[in-house]
Amino acid sequence: MLNPARLTGVHVDGRVEAVTVTYPDGSTERVPTGAVLLATNGFGADPDLVRRHLPEIATADYHGSAESTGDALRLGTALGADTAFLDAYQGHAALSPAGTLVGWATVMHGGFLVNDAGRRFGDETVGYSEYAREVLRQPGGQAVLVLDRRVHDACLVFDDFRDTVSSGSLRWAERPDELAALVAVDPGGLAETFAAAGRTARGEQSDPFGRTHWEEPLAAPFAAVRVHPALFHTQGGLRVDGHARVLTTSREPIEGLYASGGAAMSISGHGPGGYLAGNGLLPALGLALLAAEHTSEQKGLC
Repeated sequence: MLNPARLTGVHVDGRVEAVTVTYPDGSTERVPTGAVLLATNGFGADPDLVRRHLPEIATADYHGSAESTGDALRLGTALGADTAFLDAYQGHAALSPAGTLVGWATVMHGGFLVNDAGRRFGDETVGYSEYAREVLRQPGGQAVLVLDRRVHDACLVFDDFRDTVSSGSLRWAERPDELAALVAVDPGGLAETFAAAGRTARGEQSDPFGRTHWEEPLAAPFAAVRVHPALFHTQGGLRVDGHARVLTTSREPIEGLYASGGAAMSISGHGPGGYLAGNGLLPALGLALLAAEHTSEQKGLC
């Protein structure tokens, strides 16, 4: 283990032959090796890379690891590596003012989001990742998540939601107009949204945004919390093959160079819509295992 040294160079002569590591005092060391697994996560902590590849979410809060600075991209592309799905990411539409995760179970149990005009602006059930950009497009890049006591109680099983409750971020009221005043949204718009959402949840009309899952209408007392979107982590990276080997732009492997997790290309496709829970962990574990199996079959790599 060379922690807290950083990998700052990979040297290839036909195949990987050594790496350069840099220590906190600025000194460097060349370490001979026949194989390297890049497992440095993505590039969410590098604002320039985020603006370049993920402009639609670039102004959202970053809520991921400070170490996800795009090291794998820089090291790999310097060696001629190809990349894929650099526009893929996991977002989240609902962080509270305290920075806690409100959680999307609130929506799946019947809650909804409104903007400052008190109006809904989409189908919230498309998912928390893809809905982050919709919240970011609203005035001020914020929204208000509305729920009731039933939804609140159902979500108390989640640590993140309990943290939000403990933070004091929720506001409670008996009537929509009272609630509107507490969270600074238009009372007339919110009252109309409550009425329309209730009719839709009861099956009396279809939702103009296409939402079909409501569970049941909200009932007093009502709660609301201001939310803002966040970028959790990026999902694109270096192109790899079935052995987790990093591939060049001509699809040839860079022998001895592997990538896993956020350093490697996504299994989520493009944008935020393909993200599912586990889509970050699965490539981290699976690709690392494939890399280990492949190196174990080679002789004298390490």
